Amino acid sequence: MTSVCLIGNSHVGALKLGWPLIEADFPGMDLDFYASAGASLDLVVSGGHIEPASEGVRARLAYTSGKSGDIEPGYDAYVVCGLLLSSLRAGRAYRVKKAEQNSKDVARATAKEACLAAARDCLRSLLFADVLAKLRQITTAPIFLLGTPLPALERHANMKKFSNGLRMSLKEAYEAASETIAGECNAQFLRQPEETVGPIELTTRSEFYLLSPEQVSQEKAVHTHMNAAYGAIVLRDVLERIRALGTT
Repeated sequence: MTSVCLIGNSHVGALKLGWPLIEADFPGMDLDFYASAGASLDLVVSGGHIEPASEGVRARLAYTSGKSGDIEPGYDAYVVCGLLLSSLRAGRAYRVKKAEQNSKDVARATAKEACLAAARDCLRSLLFADVLAKLRQITTAPIFLLGTPLPALERHANMKKFSNGLRMSLKEAYEAASETIAGECNAQFLRQPEETVGPIELTTRSEFYLLSPEQVSQEKAVHTHMNAAYGAIVLRDVLERIRALGTT
């Protein structure tokens, strides 16, 4: 039996919805889902495991996992999902720095490195990085990192106006920063599977939205939640990687 611990915020929901669709393809795998909404996942390392810092967080983790709410070191692999890791956040930091560098007429290579560093520094301060670091205090098992699903174009129509060059630069900045931060904790960042990516770089295809495109265009959430089909594709990708490691 291979035990897998999945930790995140509400975007873990798509993975949990997708699991029944592919479970038969992964005999011998046992998954536990620990989720707490938004940025509420406040955790502490204590006594060789990870504990919720409040009773509210413990209640949410206990509910989603069916266990005590503590995250134990005995899993064969861990998957961290969402927890503020977002292409939108990295892209915003990149574009702000780019505008600043352009105003100073900085050399192109120097400006690009400054923009990449801005995206990296922005992401490094977020909740997912804190959770990765705490996991590494209790386990040497493989850890995989999944970002928040790429956004819906209906919620971020301004992305249509970005040049192809800018979109590629934003993609590079987000992925490079995520890979670097994951690597610092001996974890592996997994890019969103290409079959889920929209025609506009850094968006998700509309057939994977949890809500209809019309509803998505009206929702207040910055990051759109995805459906079971999306979750099945992303979860299959990470579970195949775990299986390939021969973890038991």
